[in-house]
Amino acid sequence: MEQFGPYRIEGLLGRGGMGEVHRAYDTAHDRVVALKLLSDPFGADEAFRARFRRESQIVARLREPHVIPIHAYGEIDGRLYLDMRLVEGRDLKELLADGPLEPVRAAGIVEQVAGALDAAHADGLVHRDVKPSNVLVTSADFVYLVDFGIARSMTAEGTSITGTGNVIGTLDYMAPERFGDAPITGLVDVYALACVFFECLTGRRPFPAEGAAAQMGAHLTAPPPVPSRERPGLPPALDAVVARGMAKNPAERYPTAGAFAEAVRAALTAPVPPVPTWQKTLPGPVTPPRAIPIPAAPYAGPPTGPYPGPARFTGPSGKVAPASPPRQTQRNRWIALCVALAGVVVVALLVTYLVTRDKTAQTGGPGPSTPMMETSSPPTSPEPTKSAQRPTITAPKPVHDTRLYDAIPAAYKGNASCGDATPDAGAEAAVECADSNVGDTPSGNVVLKQPTGARFLRFPNAAAMDAFFQEIVRTQGLTRNDALGACRPLKAPKIWGTYYRAETRHPVDGEYLTCFLGDPAMLVWTDKQNLMAGVLKSTKATNADELDQLYYWWNEQILSTMPGG
Repeated sequence: MEQFGPYRIEGLLGRGGMGEVHRAYDTAHDRVVALKLLSDPFGADEAFRARFRRESQIVARLREPHVIPIHAYGEIDGRLYLDMRLVEGRDLKELLADGPLEPVRAAGIVEQVAGALDAAHADGLVHRDVKPSNVLVTSADFVYLVDFGIARSMTAEGTSITGTGNVIGTLDYMAPERFGDAPITGLVDVYALACVFFECLTGRRPFPAEGAAAQMGAHLTAPPPVPSRERPGLPPALDAVVARGMAKNPAERYPTAGAFAEAVRAALTAPVPPVPTWQKTLPGPVTPPRAIPIPAAPYAGPPTGPYPGPARFTGPSGKVAPASPPRQTQRNRWIALCVALAGVVVVALLVTYLVTRDKTAQTGGPGPSTPMMETSSPPTSPEPTKSAQRPTITAPKPVHDTRLYDAIPAAYKGNASCGDATPDAGAEAAVECADSNVGDTPSGNVVLKQPTGARFLRFPNAAAMDAFFQEIVRTQGLTRNDALGACRPLKAPKIWGTYYRAETRHPVDGEYLTCFLGDPAMLVWTDKQNLMAGVLKSTKATNADELDQLYYWWNEQILSTMPGG
């Protein structure tokens, strides 16, 4: 097997226009990874090398669940490389080789890709090569957007065409503005995502023309394709969604990839317009509806005079005979009301008597002369007894909870510095640790400092765990922001929200995350599966960049080892 630095290359996973991806064993960290090696022509270009390093740093910071995490990047023996998490699955291009997808499944895939794109766009990064072969789908239909190798900053100058005339990207999914001098924004990825969605629904590319010139001409001038014409039976509402996503003018597209995904979902759930009644063919004669009887005379109000009593029918003739004489209903109602009022008065007097008697017994003051019931208790001494004194409240002794020790992250399991601690309000048990088992973590060109302390709490139920977290939200003045991943100190400090485990389609309701600077800085998350909350503390994180590194350490050492992470 070929050796590349600390990596033992085990086999080729795929080859693209800019490099190769290999399955490799990282001997330094004892793990199997996906290792991308950049092709020599690009590695010799100094401008490309500088851009590669810059964009790798941005991608490494994304930590969005649908972007494959980058463990490390750099250069070995003059060759650039990316070390990524190895994910088992098939790419979308392979799936579509079996035929088009059901609309609901296609919508789910698009929704996850949109999450990755919006996260990249929020950090000023455009993917520029969204296509089926760059969408990896696991057996559980969890999706990763891969290959940010040609991603670029929105603020960078230049177009999609290099100085030698080569086009950067894949023509089948390329937005019209990429063929000119228009600025590159995230809307080019929205266009490409709409193209991919059309292919998911129909099994073919949006413009099947062959050759570069024909493809460019189609994207520039041809109207967007209509899914329902290619595949009868698709919801017609999807036609308008694809048309807007592939609009020639970027300003007419959906503003974000997430907005496009939401429109897809809405189109799938839109009610089908009913068939007009004049178009329906009835199988037989129509039975007219039963007429509603109309009273012969208007209602003249209740009858006056003596109450005649209810009527009853006697005999087969159906003649109506008066019923028995009416009871004295009004008199009975008054009697019942008086009895009820008398009962209320008796109850009030009884309560007053009992309260007065209790006060007399406690204070020794005057009260009713009713004799008290004798008991076997000894006579009251004029001096206060020990039992009458206020009890001394002592802090509960920390409990050793084996369930909590079993649930704490692998980075702290078996750590000699971890010990029982007094739980916070609402928790049943707590464990406090001074440091982790893994120490500082190298990540690319950055060494992530491990936390200077950690605390783990187990709760009796989800409501108690949620109350603990919400109290932190209240005291810290945090604002909910699920879209930015709940902890993004460089982008939006003082936020909280849900987080993703790697193999779940959506965040789990009740699993929250936040981070904030303080003395010390903290990162707090809840784990609904184990009814546990974790708190990482760091006296070394004194600014937003160092807090961001603490968040990255949590991603590497905690989240990636959680079940489903």
